[in-house]
Amino acid sequence: MATAHREDTDHGEDNFILEIHRIKERIEITFAELRDCLSVRENTLIEELENILARYRTYKREVDKMTEKKKDIENIRNANTGMVINSTVKTLHDNFLKELNREFEFLEIPVKPKMVNLLIDNNNLLDEVNKLGKLLEKAGVIDYTNTKQPLVSVCESGNRNEQLYWPRGVTADKKTGNIYIADAGNHCVKVFDSTAKYIFKFGDSKGESEMNYPKGLTICGNRILISQYSNCIMNYQLDGKFISKVGKDGKGNLEFNNPWGITINKLNGDVYICDVSNNRIQILSENLHFKSQFGRAILTYPRDIKINRDNIFILDESNPCLHIFNKDLVLQKNIISIGKGKQVISPLFFFLDNSDNILISDYGSNSIRIFNSKYECIHTISIPEPSGITVDDKDRIIVVSYANKNCLQIF
Repeated sequence: MATAHREDTDHGEDNFILEIHRIKERIEITFAELRDCLSVRENTLIEELENILARYRTYKREVDKMTEKKKDIENIRNANTGMVINSTVKTLHDNFLKELNREFEFLEIPVKPKMVNLLIDNNNLLDEVNKLGKLLEKAGVIDYTNTKQPLVSVCESGNRNEQLYWPRGVTADKKTGNIYIADAGNHCVKVFDSTAKYIFKFGDSKGESEMNYPKGLTICGNRILISQYSNCIMNYQLDGKFISKVGKDGKGNLEFNNPWGITINKLNGDVYICDVSNNRIQILSENLHFKSQFGRAILTYPRDIKINRDNIFILDESNPCLHIFNKDLVLQKNIISIGKGKQVISPLFFFLDNSDNILISDYGSNSIRIFNSKYECIHTISIPEPSGITVDDKDRIIVVSYANKNCLQIF
């Protein structure tokens, strides 16, 4: 029975990772454009200040001239001429101050010397922009360290609509928030909404569309692809309408021996499938035609797979190990045990989030282990016999487990 526990599960899906990194690139470009705009604005402000100072110097010269005149007519001050001159000077002074304040109001900056100094100090200005950029970058980081108890927990074993029996993979539709679960023991896929309320299920009991112990699943546009025990890949619409299936038992092209994890290459629509007992990854086109395979000399029991930009991450249960390949299918590194002092015992599925954190469902240690982009274990969540795992568009962790209660939990 322990072997059965270890042989059937899937992963969650990484729907929007590529798009998130495209957004990040656009943000970086926006910051560069912002710096350019601020630099132009800075030059404009300096020119305005220089104009103001030039006017002030003119005013000062006028005051000096009138001061000289004042000395010449001190002897007739009692004739009120001096008062006229003093009044003229005061009027000129007041008018200048009013004009100066209007200029600053137009520039929408306070009349403060330290603000003027900042405006003419290019380094300080760029430092402020860089600080803003760092704050915005941190805003996109996902923090799981306070995750301990589930927000939602639906634990009921059975064959009724809302019940699960030996659930394997799980994924979430980013558009609707609906949760798709490979309910292996009930030979179907069950769909719940974002609050874990049952909506519908699909999978026939016979014929070409017969569903037989579904394992891995992933959403591809308006379709969902499902691996299953009968060594084939099922192709359904998200509303549960059957489209087609491909594959059969064997070791050749488009033949499988225990297919599990599935993921999509967002760049070209290719489908990557963990062919577990054939110790390889098969790559199919978007139309599910065979394209290539790789990993036979390296992989021993590949359970799950994810693609992050130009890298391909493959979780191998037997070592345990995380293999990282580049886009040319060349091995870059192996992360053995995935964390010193925090070893993963028997991993089944994993999810790679938008912050490059790796969330691994470790059946062997009854926990979810979370590693950062440096492969350091940053958090552990205790869950009996976890199976499929994913993260939805609200950064909530969604997990299904084999345990006696056959749970769907949302953290």
